[in-house]
Amino acid sequence: MRTRGNGTGQIRLAGIAGIVASIAWLIGDILLLGKPVASPGDHPLLTGYDGTAADSLAAMMSASTTRLAWGALLGVLTGPLYLVACGHLYQGLRPARRSLSLPPFLLLTAGFALAPFAHGSFFYWGQAAKVVDASGVRSAALDALPGDMADVLILPYAVLLTCWVLGSVWMSVCVLRGATAFPRWMCAVNPLTCIPVGALVAASMPGPAGTAIQGAQLSIGNLLFFSLSTFALWNARGGAPAERMAVGRPVSP
Repeated sequence: MRTRGNGTGQIRLAGIAGIVASIAWLIGDILLLGKPVASPGDHPLLTGYDGTAADSLAAMMSASTTRLAWGALLGVLTGPLYLVACGHLYQGLRPARRSLSLPPFLLLTAGFALAPFAHGSFFYWGQAAKVVDASGVRSAALDALPGDMADVLILPYAVLLTCWVLGSVWMSVCVLRGATAFPRWMCAVNPLTCIPVGALVAASMPGPAGTAIQGAQLSIGNLLFFSLSTFALWNARGGAPAERMAVGRPVSP
């Protein structure tokens, strides 16, 4: 960032990239999981599943192949925007020394890099379950196929959530120390705090709107996260924030 104006513009655009990605993922979640949950009585395959896996499969049973495909592709194709947005977070943290600012950036970026695989895999998981259920063929191998796919999804989800948790805690500590371009209230804004808010919004929304976003907790949380981080850095120019961000001059380690 060689000039103050250009640096501010890049930071704003990177933050907007995170907002755009979150909206695309929210629409993708609605396409994938926004259908009314099917009854196990109508789909014998569902009787073998419970918990989150059962709810997700039950929501995808009545969705068309095209709907599932676009729901998955919206997340996969806009995934790189999240990586751009992580650069926006780093610029906000970068005034702090690298031992504080670099680890949360790397951890959060790693989580967002894994997310498109998990999101896109819902197409194959849901489509396989629909085909097995519609075939009417009952066999242990076929009935277990959606479960096997869900087992594979657990690992990347566990890793990305771990990265987000660790990155969120580290980011909060970094912001609390006051050495970043973020205002101190941003210590309470990260995936660890925003995703539960997204879950609360999805669970409390009534009627058809609630059904549509029932599987969009992560996307709502990320939309809140990047909206607030973009707002916090929008005018980070001139005065103390710009000096801390070292816009227009070399940044010391």
